Amino acid sequence: MKFGLFYVLEAPDGDYRKAWTRMMGQIQYGEALGYDSVWLAEHHGSRYGSMPRLAVAAAAIAERTTRMRIGTAVTILPFDNPVRTAEDFAMVDVISNGRLDFGVGRAYQPLEFKNMGLADRQYHSRELFQESLDIVLGLWGNERFSYQGKHWQLEDVECHPRPIQKPIPIHVAAISPETFGMVAAKNLNIIQAATLMPLSELKTFCLEAKRALMKKGHRAETLDFPLLWITHVAKTFEEGKQRSAGALKWYFDTLISLVPQGTKAPKSYEAFAAAADAYHEAGGFPVEALNEVGNLVLGTPEFAAQRMAEVREEMGQEEVILWMQVGGLEDRHVRDSMRLFAEEVMPQFKGKPPVVPAALRTSPLEMA
Repeated sequence: MKFGLFYVLEAPDGDYRKAWTRMMGQIQYGEALGYDSVWLAEHHGSRYGSMPRLAVAAAAIAERTTRMRIGTAVTILPFDNPVRTAEDFAMVDVISNGRLDFGVGRAYQPLEFKNMGLADRQYHSRELFQESLDIVLGLWGNERFSYQGKHWQLEDVECHPRPIQKPIPIHVAAISPETFGMVAAKNLNIIQAATLMPLSELKTFCLEAKRALMKKGHRAETLDFPLLWITHVAKTFEEGKQRSAGALKWYFDTLISLVPQGTKAPKSYEAFAAAADAYHEAGGFPVEALNEVGNLVLGTPEFAAQRMAEVREEMGQEEVILWMQVGGLEDRHVRDSMRLFAEEVMPQFKGKPPVVPAALRTSPLEMA
């Protein structure tokens, strides 16, 4: 298995320089500890996240690391011109010497669409996303590319620089069955998150998407669906809870305040509205409840290893992205969690061959 680190560059106290310095230090520490990758999230207009242009951050990270892959989780395609997106991240691939993993999504926070002056785009974000993704793929895969869509039209366009990787790995953020189906139709990979979906439900969606790809001829052991998971490891559960409870509460309270709410949620964002409704009805969820259903991993190295083994055996998980710097958690506690995981959990999974879950041990011909 492979393990990465994840950052939104949140700044609850408004000190963005501190947040940036802390993140860069942790990334370099993570490379020394043996983490395989770092993943970055694009956000706009709130302290929830302060990386509005991921290519800038990714290029800086590329210059300060030598081995870790650099992923986006995710770049918001409807917010930008797809030609510029293709050019920016082709440059990141060149600067990093072919270490880019390109994760894409369509955004979910109404405030972000509003702050970008694009409030109307949320109502047709799915089709905007699909056109933009087609254009990025076309520009990276062809010397010259033309496109005639509803929102974008291109005539004989070239992308410079050209990416080093052929192809660049592409992952699509998915929280709904519709997105899983679209990804399967395009033969792409998924990036999953347990943040707003119970692990039991996520397992079902993941296996359904893998079955769809297997029907198209893919082998289960080759499907790479990175899983993003809020994680904090400590010597005891109580120590971990004491260190992280305040940061986790800030994170979940802030997140729920930003997602689409109730009957005003645009069509195709119902999953977010349902999660917000459940959170409000329960008066917020205690960390014990979130931990139990698998929205996060909080506990000892032994508990974290059990969770990693669970998703490896039941989902065929080969890559987990650990969200350790969450909600303004203190740097020393984040580094301690990173070290414990690297020293006591990683060695149990490194170098092991891929696992095909029992639920997928049926040939594509038999499933067709």
